[in-house]
Amino acid sequence: MEDTTMKLLILSDLHLDMAPMDLEWEGQRIDQGADLIILAGDIDEGTRGLHWARQSFPDKPIVYVCGNHEFYEHSWGGLLAEMRDTAAKLGIDFLENQTVEYGGIRFLGCSLWTDFLLDGAERQPGAMQAAQSWLNDYRWIQVQQEDIPTDMRWLTPGTLDAELTLRRHQASVAWLEQELSKGSPESTVVVTHHGPHRNSVPGQFLGDPLSPAFVSDLECLMGKSCQWVHGHVHASMDYQVQGTRVVCNPRGYSHSIGGIENKRFRPNLLVDISNSPSTNDLPNH
Repeated sequence: MEDTTMKLLILSDLHLDMAPMDLEWEGQRIDQGADLIILAGDIDEGTRGLHWARQSFPDKPIVYVCGNHEFYEHSWGGLLAEMRDTAAKLGIDFLENQTVEYGGIRFLGCSLWTDFLLDGAERQPGAMQAAQSWLNDYRWIQVQQEDIPTDMRWLTPGTLDAELTLRRHQASVAWLEQELSKGSPESTVVVTHHGPHRNSVPGQFLGDPLSPAFVSDLECLMGKSCQWVHGHVHASMDYQVQGTRVVCNPRGYSHSIGGIENKRFRPNLLVDISNSPSTNDLPNH
């Protein structure tokens, strides 16, 4: 295979429903030099993030995964169908348990959600109950009858249940395990919204009862891709586990007083990716 090197612009958690995004930074467009745009979820609610992405980056390939906020005020299953249809019309690679390849590099994408096991199996029920009680995901995402698997008919239509996000997480992990067994780590990038390793829990949230709803510890999948891009935690991340570089570059919420939530957000963050073993020339933070 011919060696390919690409520069990825990595963005997540722009929350454009709260404030617009300036496409210029330090005197140039944020996508200057980028070969491909990765949007790791929570760009805007519904399909608006897809339209923004194509308008903002009209000539660049775009890989997009849903965050939790895309689903707000939408149907759990219906929005996925709408996202796929809209993305196809806009020429965007929207991924939910799907793979796309550019220049010999595979991009595996899904929202991921979590297994609620970050603090151990004995605390999983409590973690699920905490998420169900306190997170807006379980109040603002709608569930229709057709969204409920046949073996979970004890659930009723209404708002999202933690059992459904757990089930979707399990399906995504099974899919990732299968896909990561193919190809080489050097030519594989994973893109998810939820965090894939306990190192992605910001320090101030270590031990927080809601952290298991933000991050899973999927160390068993590390080392099978050269990079794993995620969002959701609203804190910048750049670390390595078993040779997999984990990167998160979220803007976070925007406030009229104090500006953006993540002060370390870099709107023009470019990360090199290569399908040869020598890769990742940016320093860790």
